Amino acid sequence: MILRRLTKHVKDQNWFAVGLDFVIVVVGVFVAMQVANWNSARIERELERAYLLRLHEEVSVTIGEQESERADVLARAKRLEKVSGYFAAFGTPQAIAPEPAGDHCAAVITSHIFDADISLPPTVSELISTGRILLVSNEALRMQIVRFSQAMGEYGQLRHDIQIDRLVLSRKYPEFIRLSPAARKESICDFPAMAQNPAFVNDFLDNTPRFYAYAAVVIQGRHDFQQQVKAALEAELGSTTGDAPK
Repeated sequence: MILRRLTKHVKDQNWFAVGLDFVIVVVGVFVAMQVANWNSARIERELERAYLLRLHEEVSVTIGEQESERADVLARAKRLEKVSGYFAAFGTPQAIAPEPAGDHCAAVITSHIFDADISLPPTVSELISTGRILLVSNEALRMQIVRFSQAMGEYGQLRHDIQIDRLVLSRKYPEFIRLSPAARKESICDFPAMAQNPAFVNDFLDNTPRFYAYAAVVIQGRHDFQQQVKAALEAELGSTTGDAPK
């Protein structure tokens, strides 16, 4: 219809009408493009929010699921420190009393065990592998999510590295450790005999720094990073909705 009218105005040499029709066409195209752009931007923002809400849920659930494991690992690290102190002070006036037992024996037995599986939330993997990480409009949050992916890889590599040549003390020194078939904390450790055996002490002191790194860097570091990402997500979601998720 516009084309037919434009052709007629050209034939009639009605240049004002031609110009007016041209303006109408240009304005119409511009408005259509703007509407399309606005609609595309709206869809992207809705998709971004859906991803962020899903990621927040995944991180929150993961933190909760890992809490008991984190508490156990940190407690084992503390018990290993107590045993190290006992060995260092054994036979001196500064000897630690009482002698470690029970849970401390279990900590020695499990000083070679690094349970945590270091993995990424599925949403982070999806955002990065598909390139949809660019949907995250907040640059600081986008970079934090990317760094989160990198950090989990680094924690996983460290967990792998510290397990190289780890020692199963109960297998190597059965004369000092009698395992319980019921529970590790019911196993029996001969701590005085351990303290007087340089080979055992050396092997114990080879295991413990690995476990300390596992507890402080891998387990606690992962927890802290997840908490930071969770807080950043809540700040972003709150800034766009006025009500951050619980």
